[in-house]
Amino acid sequence: MIDHKKFEERVKEADTIITYLIREKKIMTSLSAPEKIKFAKFFLKQANLSLIAADLLYKISTQKLSKEFHKLNPDYECFLWVINPSYYCMFYSVHALLAYKGIRISQEQGIHKKTAHALVYFCVKNDFIAKELYEQFMESQQEAAELLNVEEFKEKAETLAGNYFYELEKRSRFTYETEEEAKERHAATSLKRAKEFLAEIEKIIM
Repeated sequence: MIDHKKFEERVKEADTIITYLIREKKIMTSLSAPEKIKFAKFFLKQANLSLIAADLLYKISTQKLSKEFHKLNPDYECFLWVINPSYYCMFYSVHALLAYKGIRISQEQGIHKKTAHALVYFCVKNDFIAKELYEQFMESQQEAAELLNVEEFKEKAETLAGNYFYELEKRSRFTYETEEEAKERHAATSLKRAKEFLAEIEKIIM
């Protein structure tokens, strides 16, 4: 369910940050038609490759025959690592969508934050895509951050205009002690979300 107050805070935050980045030429907003096609295709390919990786990791973790084929122990699982490529599937999907709209973000530090802000600024607040898709992206980003323990992802909201991560305060951290059933549930959710997200983006672009 959408937290409309929190979403409005994100919109204000995105307006401030993206306006600044455009002014500083950190974001291009007028790609040529050939560039749009080139970058959209490139990022869609990366999204699909990421999804394939996530799907393979999930199958290896859940299917006996896959484990036997790869000569792995019967109890082998890598559920937590399904989450990372699932997120990157969505991350690249967003960049494909932005390219489709003629937008390109410079590859600098903070690219994940810029991507989320750009998604709000260029695609969500004007109803080009549904807010629910944005919420799915934010949740996926949060889960990947918790898994990888990347400090950039975990900067506190007080440094921003609002709370950047999807209900960070309500979600527990992933740890090595997480029960296998919980890890499998998170992995399955992440993979399903990524598949649906990519499918929706492809409907728009293709």
